[in-house]
Amino acid sequence: MGKSKVVTAVFRALQLILSITVLALTLTFLKGQVYGDPPTTTKFTIFVAAFTIIVAVANLLGAIWWTWLEDIVPTIALMALDGIAALLFIAAGIAWSIGLKDTHGCSLGDDDGRGLYFTGLINGGLIDVGGSEPLAGYLREEDLKSPDLAFSRLQGLCHKAVANQSLMFVVGVALCGSLIGLRFWSYKRGGQKTTYV
Repeated sequence: MGKSKVVTAVFRALQLILSITVLALTLTFLKGQVYGDPPTTTKFTIFVAAFTIIVAVANLLGAIWWTWLEDIVPTIALMALDGIAALLFIAAGIAWSIGLKDTHGCSLGDDDGRGLYFTGLINGGLIDVGGSEPLAGYLREEDLKSPDLAFSRLQGLCHKAVANQSLMFVVGVALCGSLIGLRFWSYKRGGQKTTYV
């Protein structure tokens, strides 16, 4: 295996690992959705991560074993898949940024934590229980007895959401951008065929 294929395989493996991490983190939010449907942002992120995993696996296998892939699939098509994956991850990161804008950096803020409580990405859905405030789906019975414990749990979920959002930007901008650059460089060097898969 040539040096270029090793570099490509390392980038693809990193893209695959980070995409699986984003998928796993996002699935924990989906699993915790107790009331109502999960936010569209959560479902979109699952699709984006799954799409990028498929692209990364196909290209990783192409770089290591499937050398015939470069004869069948034009380089420009593989560049387009990388570009789509990058744009989708950036869009998902932006959607999470917008969804987390009222969380005040995961602190209670001036509104005594209402921003955390009413953020759909981290509250697990809200249900009206006849009281003054709806009940957040992620909260457990012991949380209802202690507001400090409840907001501590929501802050933990908020930190997990911010980490997930950050990984989306890393995958979208750094990895996919680097892979597009590598593929473009090899495309310019070798015409229509490339050793970067």
